[in-house]
Amino acid sequence: MEETTLFEFSIPKEIKEINLPDPADYNYWQARKGRTFYIDYEIERDYCLLELSKTIIHYNMLEKDIPKEQLEPIYIWVHSYGGDIEQAMYFCDLIKASRIPIITIGMGVCLSAGFLILLSGHRRYAFPHTQMLVHSGSADFSGTAEQIEEAQKNYKKQIEAMKEYILNNTSIDEKTFNKNKSKDWYLTSEEIKKYNVCSVVNSFEEII
Repeated sequence: MEETTLFEFSIPKEIKEINLPDPADYNYWQARKGRTFYIDYEIERDYCLLELSKTIIHYNMLEKDIPKEQLEPIYIWVHSYGGDIEQAMYFCDLIKASRIPIITIGMGVCLSAGFLILLSGHRRYAFPHTQMLVHSGSADFSGTAEQIEEAQKNYKKQIEAMKEYILNNTSIDEKTFNKNKSKDWYLTSEEIKKYNVCSVVNSFEEII
């Protein structure tokens, strides 16, 4: 038996030799069994959403012959400070196209691109103190004068597409959106309900 101190204890050799799973990997695979996934990161240009996209595609291909009423939903919990609009919008298209119902739940923060992803769910929920932010975003451009000009034109198109997407998926009217788009518009719980962003819930029973 190994000596121990007040703050230490000996671990039997047979226990030491067990290769315990990494907690993050274990949580991921346990959640995946329940068709539950988390977007708990900023949306970057490193294709961080790509693996989740592959999973959604895989489920849809695998279950294409199952009657729609028998399909089990996929749950995506969103806690994101936002990020790249291009990555967010392609992922929103993918969720919208999914034959399998996808439920998005906002927890903590759904800012900017995170807000867009929340809106893509076939059913949408959020807890009362979830922070939600709508704004026109920001961008950095570099290159030749011609490249910067084209990049600016493309970015304006993206902002218009984002605006149309938000108007189509909420009851926010164009006048209200234009009034608030140039600032950081944090939606209150009352505004979330008023503009039909999602259902505000207090318990898991209302979601699952």
